Amino acid sequence: MIINEYKVGREFMGRLEHGSDLLKSLLSIVQEKDINAGVVEVIGACKRSVVAIYDQEKKVYNNVVLDKPLEIVSCTGNISKLNGKPMIHLHIVLSDHEGKAFGGHVIEGTEVFAGEFYIRELLGPTLERKHDEVTGLNLWA
Repeated sequence: MIINEYKVGREFMGRLEHGSDLLKSLLSIVQEKDINAGVVEVIGACKRSVVAIYDQEKKVYNNVVLDKPLEIVSCTGNISKLNGKPMIHLHIVLSDHEGKAFGGHVIEGTEVFAGEFYIRELLGPTLERKHDEVTGLNLWA
């Protein structure tokens, strides 16, 4: 078990550009602001979404392309380091015009229709992700 204590640092709110890549845009902000640890939230809608679902038996991610307009019901994640570089671990729940929900791990290719973000920087120990043999995932070490 890992338990670290943090203090709240800077907080950022803003709007993502129409047509931008959700994950790349957030990562760009994190890099520009030199954030090593933090929390991310997003609300809005996507023109196209790409999410990944982890197959626990095969230890691989399977991509799901949702090539239609969807509302972001919830989008939350965290900021840490992987191989010394900032990484955003972001999950999303989306809904269509009938309220059917879809979700998963956000990957590149998710195109923003409209998006508003909140990033809270956390000050304290850097969380570095390392490959975990048991799960096959890059987890905090």
